[in-house]
Amino acid sequence: MDPDPTPTAVYGVDFSAAERSAGASTWVARCVADGDALVVDDLSSASEFLGLDSTARGDVLPALADRLGAVEGPAVAGLDFPFGLPAWVLGDDDWRAFVEGTPDRWGVLGDVDGPRGLYDAVEAAAETDGRPRRRATDDEHGGQAPAGFRIKTQTYYGISVLLRRLVGHEGVAVPPVLPASEPGLTVLETYPASVFDRLPGADRTGYKGDQRRHVEARRRNVAALRDAGVRFGDDAARDCAVATDDALDAVAAAVAAARNYPDALDAEYGEPERLEARIYA
Repeated sequence: MDPDPTPTAVYGVDFSAAERSAGASTWVARCVADGDALVVDDLSSASEFLGLDSTARGDVLPALADRLGAVEGPAVAGLDFPFGLPAWVLGDDDWRAFVEGTPDRWGVLGDVDGPRGLYDAVEAAAETDGRPRRRATDDEHGGQAPAGFRIKTQTYYGISVLLRRLVGHEGVAVPPVLPASEPGLTVLETYPASVFDRLPGADRTGYKGDQRRHVEARRRNVAALRDAGVRFGDDAARDCAVATDDALDAVAAAVAAARNYPDALDAEYGEPERLEARIYA
């Protein structure tokens, strides 16, 4: 595989699985590469990006998967939620079979009736059998356990709705778990905190919230992104990234996607990455 080093478009998605407000809380950054710069061409909520009146999870997530799956490639998208669970959960499945089996079956966990059921099943196995709650990539990047209490809902719907629908589109690659020959869309798991951890002058934590100190931290992160080659297409997009941490994280996810494309397609991977997925920062 010899992918084009410059994708036609770069997408960053800060993901929310809130039942009624996923479309308002999920943000999408659409960017274009301009030499060494990444230009934020559009920064909007998922409902705005998709042109939907609804913000409901059941309307927004399938539509977002279909929109991304139909982009003209080669393109790359960074999505901010766990793409997998610890390898033991998959049992004898490969990653694609595991994802396609959800939400009816979650590997060796069997039937899971929702995010809380996923949390309870993983916790029970961890307590009784000494199974790990986190993936190798979570340990590497300081990420949370995918089925942990705080992000169980993102993981449940991110995998069983967004990813399951995305991989049904032809020409979608998800390194390192799903290769594709000449993919139209390359999808990478990202973690904005890890992106900011690697940017001089940025704050990994302390930028989420409405107090003045949170706004100032976001302002520093925007400045760090600009120093790293990110350009905002207009002042409104820049101001939005300062005002809203979800919008800022969408830009960070796009930066991670652009930074790791196309090396992610050509890298050699071993276990457990081919089962658990990995974070690209």
